[in-house]
Amino acid sequence: MQLAKRAAALAAVVFSMAAAAQEAPKAPGPLYAGAGYGQASWHPGCPGTVTPCDTTDPSVHAFAGWQFNRHLAAEIAFTNLGKASGPDMEAKGHAWEISGLAGWPVIGPASIYGRLGLYRGVAKGGGMFASRTETNYYATYGIGAQMDFTQNLGARLEWQAFPGLAGGSITDSDVHVVSLSAFWRFGR
Repeated sequence: MQLAKRAAALAAVVFSMAAAAQEAPKAPGPLYAGAGYGQASWHPGCPGTVTPCDTTDPSVHAFAGWQFNRHLAAEIAFTNLGKASGPDMEAKGHAWEISGLAGWPVIGPASIYGRLGLYRGVAKGGGMFASRTETNYYATYGIGAQMDFTQNLGARLEWQAFPGLAGGSITDSDVHVVSLSAFWRFGR
């Protein structure tokens, strides 16, 4: 009799574990974070008299966001915008931003999105700019494509503009960034 009770208890445990394994996985929470790498382009980058001028440089960024629903999210981010440099000058910058994202599903886990927000950019000049620093506040905007590999893991390819990063005292430049990012949605 004891053997039958133990076998029944073991069967109940096994079947309950199997039933628990069959439950739907928990949906990810609204919080996500990620990082990316890309190419920054400074336009025009160097004053008209400086040649040659290298206006492209690597860019890295980190971001965190809150997904309100399938279509809307808000993000904060830090982006290193690289530099533009010539023989006698250099201008480099970074930006903190807050943005809203609006996304539209395309096919299955793929979607496209638009970004609109505000940024605080710091540009530093050296060489002929005599170590000047500028802080500017402007709008930022961009477009991108997103692919969700799992409920929690995804990737983005994005183009983003930072107009007016550097004003007249360093070099009058807008910065555009093309980047590839990975992000993780945290579970509930």
